[in-house]
Amino acid sequence: MRPAFFLFLNLLILVAPAWADFKSGLQAYRKGDFATAVTEWTPLAERGDANAQYNLGLAYANGHGVNKDCTAAAKWYRKAAEQGNTSAQYNLGLMYSNGEGVPKDESEAMKWYQKAASQGDSSAANNLAIIYDEGKGATKNCGEALKWYRKAAEDGVASAQFNLALMYDIGPETTRDYAEAVKWYRKAAEQRDAGALTNLGILYYNAQGVTRDLVQAYAWFSCGAKAGDPRAAGLKRITGAKLKPQQLAKAEKLASEWRPAAAPTAGNSPEVASTKVPPPGETNRSRAGVMPVSEVTQTR
Repeated sequence: MRPAFFLFLNLLILVAPAWADFKSGLQAYRKGDFATAVTEWTPLAERGDANAQYNLGLAYANGHGVNKDCTAAAKWYRKAAEQGNTSAQYNLGLMYSNGEGVPKDESEAMKWYQKAASQGDSSAANNLAIIYDEGKGATKNCGEALKWYRKAAEDGVASAQFNLALMYDIGPETTRDYAEAVKWYRKAAEQRDAGALTNLGILYYNAQGVTRDLVQAYAWFSCGAKAGDPRAAGLKRITGAKLKPQQLAKAEKLASEWRPAAAPTAGNSPEVASTKVPPPGETNRSRAGVMPVSEVTQTR
């Protein structure tokens, strides 16, 4: 037993200084002393510490303590990603999606999103679903798109909730389910998603998944317009012209009293790794989601 004890003791002796260096870098980073953080993390990253590698990738991607260098960022993300670092896998996928530091390659993006999503990353699940939905980097697969949108949507990602609703609303006939579309648009709307607010109005206007209710439609269009959806103002005018003064007053009151239930959850903001890998940053790749309204001609 003594050799095992001494081996364990030697490992502790080796690990303690490394953790101290990592912690020093973390404290410096949080104080805005990025140059010191990079100095502390670089030797650890070169020795194979996945968290330090991820943090260096983040530093190079943002120009923190070093000149911004997307190629170097991709290099360090890859090293960490190959060790199973979820944040690095997601960010490397994002770099392939955007062609930053690496050639634009949706197949490679899909590969890294798949790895991150399989470890529970909701932003990666949403981006993977978009690739399956749009047929980029893979054969278009509505079943896989629904699966990954739902995973991210159930984790509270607003853009995934919107995209899931969009598939149920105007996707292929095999996915059409207006009641589900209403459910997921409502969840996204509760997170201030402007497109979801307007699309709820469209469903109420067209009696899709709900009983036709022009008062509700007007109220949702009003909320959508206030949230910044460019479609909503025109739809609000068309709907308002069909309402009696008493109905219009009720709709205006509903719109003025409506409040979202929560702040948006579209992914987690990027941050450095501490004792464990944190969630990664997000990508905003959700579609606009323009739906047809009765008596109004629109294109997707």
